[in-house]
Amino acid sequence: MKQNGTVSVICEYNPFHFGHEYQLRTLKTRFERIVCILSGDIVQRGSVAIADKYLRAEAALNNGADLVLELPIPYCCSSARDFASAGVFIASAIGSDFLAFSAEDESELLFCIYELSKSEEFNTEVQETVKKNKSLSFPQAVTAVIEKRLGTQAAEAVKKPNNILSLEYLKALEGTSVSPFTVKRSPDFESSSMIRARRDCDTMLSLIPKASASVFGRESGKRFPRDEKRLDAYFVATLRRIGSLGISTDELYSVPQDLAQKILQAAVKHSETERIVASVADKCYTHARVRRAINALVFGITAERVAKTPPYTTVLAANEKGREVLRTAKSLKKIDIVNKPVRALELGEATRDAFLFAKGIEDVVSLSDPLPSPADVGRNPFIGETL
Repeated sequence: MKQNGTVSVICEYNPFHFGHEYQLRTLKTRFERIVCILSGDIVQRGSVAIADKYLRAEAALNNGADLVLELPIPYCCSSARDFASAGVFIASAIGSDFLAFSAEDESELLFCIYELSKSEEFNTEVQETVKKNKSLSFPQAVTAVIEKRLGTQAAEAVKKPNNILSLEYLKALEGTSVSPFTVKRSPDFESSSMIRARRDCDTMLSLIPKASASVFGRESGKRFPRDEKRLDAYFVATLRRIGSLGISTDELYSVPQDLAQKILQAAVKHSETERIVASVADKCYTHARVRRAINALVFGITAERVAKTPPYTTVLAANEKGREVLRTAKSLKKIDIVNKPVRALELGEATRDAFLFAKGIEDVVSLSDPLPSPADVGRNPFIGETL
């Protein structure tokens, strides 16, 4: 039975594929309005998105979304916990009734893990496990305690990326008026990472829905597909400069001193960002964690900046139903909603500062386009018809 409510989805659509289409189609049978809170131009694993946020938003609207809002930099390229927290904040601030997310295991198992992870006894045991075994990272200690308490299936579940995010969404939803709604992830669809691995544009376009392929294909060779290797010289040069000048990294987001030193030393030896990542990643620091640390070093992303709740979100795409959601969201006045990027400069100091910080990073990231264009203030949202 369809519920007269608004459901939000925190997403990346990197690119929008058949699994995403399945999720939105499922949500359309249950909810009146679908809002997608879409990552900015760097995704949660720390990599540059395969296409800019406006292209990915247009693809989402063409596949069933009613409104696409931005999860801006730096929140979109932060840890699972901070990514989820910022996304849930936006969902709550615009008046969402539900937050939908895909999980790789049954929701009952995830809720069981979540309830265990909330207990003080569990957290104490994790801390003691880390102290006893110095070779274990914190996530590994969490997995070990979960396996001890709930068994092998639960331990395997918390290693899966979508489940990790699902558990963080459940934590972030505590204390809000937004309810969780899970959609079981299907193994029948190729993942975004498998599609991106093809690299050949025509092959990638053949593996995604026509409504997505038409958007990305239109910009083939111009704005799609992006290739972060084009940024190697900028990233490596910046890291080498930081290392040679001895610039302090103490206030940066999620960059402990030992990790900073490993990255800066690797930057002297390698001229490609991914080779730096591969040489630094180990049992304690995953590839994604190293990429996020490199972003923090190169772009000056501080812990203080990420700790703040997002002061704004940008409208990337909307139809008539989406505009209804926007009218409600604006009446709540819990977050600045930027309809046109140039107007962000007319809003409060916190929004102006955050917007310009993100915009500066986007201007650099746009150089990964096949045919980079001059930096601009930003584009207007894509307006489409209600499907």
